[in-house]
Amino acid sequence: MTAIAGWLRAISAAFLLTFLWLAVASAQNLPKYEVTGFRDARFGMTEPDVRATIVKSFGVKDADIKSGANPVEGTTLLVVRLAALEPGPGPAVVTYIFGTKTKRLIQVNVIWGDDAKVDAETIIGAGTRLARYFAGFAWNKDATRVGIPVGDNTVVLFAGEDEKKGAVRLVIDGIKYQVVQEGDQMKTSPDPKSPPKLVLNYIVDREHPDVATIERGKF
Repeated sequence: MTAIAGWLRAISAAFLLTFLWLAVASAQNLPKYEVTGFRDARFGMTEPDVRATIVKSFGVKDADIKSGANPVEGTTLLVVRLAALEPGPGPAVVTYIFGTKTKRLIQVNVIWGDDAKVDAETIIGAGTRLARYFAGFAWNKDATRVGIPVGDNTVVLFAGEDEKKGAVRLVIDGIKYQVVQEGDQMKTSPDPKSPPKLVLNYIVDREHPDVATIERGKF
């Protein structure tokens, strides 16, 4: 597991909030995590199967599940908005993505913060809880990342790969943070231009996703 380079701190309102530090645990003492889907929705399911699973898992009506498509990737989507989904704060949007060729479930995205404004402290707390949860499992060697800034206001709280092809990514966006670098030099990110949100991705095949591509030599 790669730890964050120096202490990463998230700033909200007028005070500095200590962010996250995860100690490296011995992988052999932890249960292995296999990325198989999200809750009862398993990778490889068809749209009708996933629809039935959503209704059963969340107690929503079939009419509450919206269909959609991603014209760039050639995938189809099922989207459900939930009033609450622990441990995230407030409403959540869950998107189920189906492959362009197989027409079966290949990815699930869970987003908190898209439908309602959530304060940064609350969403950071939820992200920290999720990161600690995933860090409690063994992942593919040298394929785990924790607390990695990837943009002005974006941090990968956790990213892990299982022994097969699956992956999990937990990203927080819309926050202001500081990184204490070598030599005690502190770098501060600019003020965010959008509200904070938390994004969790479950991916069946991190190397060869079932999305539309153009074969080489065609043009």
